[in-house]
Amino acid sequence: MPFASTHSGRDKTLKSLYARFADRWHQGVLRLGYLAAYDQLVAYDVDRRSSPVGAVLDAGTGTGALALSFVQKHPDVKQLTLLDMSPEMLARAQENLQAKGVETIPHVGALGTNEIASNIYETILCAHVIEHTDTPEDHLRWFCSRLTKGGTLLLSVSKPHWCTAIVRWRWGHKAFPPNFVLKMLEDAGFEEISEIRFKSGPPSRTSCGYRAKRPI
Repeated sequence: MPFASTHSGRDKTLKSLYARFADRWHQGVLRLGYLAAYDQLVAYDVDRRSSPVGAVLDAGTGTGALALSFVQKHPDVKQLTLLDMSPEMLARAQENLQAKGVETIPHVGALGTNEIASNIYETILCAHVIEHTDTPEDHLRWFCSRLTKGGTLLLSVSKPHWCTAIVRWRWGHKAFPPNFVLKMLEDAGFEEISEIRFKSGPPSRTSCGYRAKRPI
């Protein structure tokens, strides 16, 4: 499976930006209302979950915002695997989660790395990462292969809006219409796919949540 962005110049640029902004990133996420949006996504999952949370991977964790929402709704979760290309962001995520009593297993790397084993995670979290890759379809298939059968993916993806265009000017990410993301998830092998529209604030304009399951 090719992952064209794994060694691209774009990754080097992002690493540099993330290193510069890591210390203030989380406050920006909170200020803009993304933690509330992630709470909504996780609550949607909680209401529909029939299988155990099990082993959890947060892919492209950033400062751990989605993971923090997840452990708040699932207080029995005491350990998460974190993956991020930025050591600085990964360190902030570890600090934020450890402050909540959650042990972390960190991996520095991009989506698609072989360091993350297949078929072992019952839950994968991913917020605003596939927009930065050259081959989002391949990365969705990678998520599916890392989940156990019947496992759950919780995903947040940027959608087209003039606000998103302003953000793209700095960060260079793409934005996908929800119907396009739903089709990519289906093509990647997922089923029981749902779109979760965020209710308020900038996330209601710039992002959309998704929940999908790997077939049993």
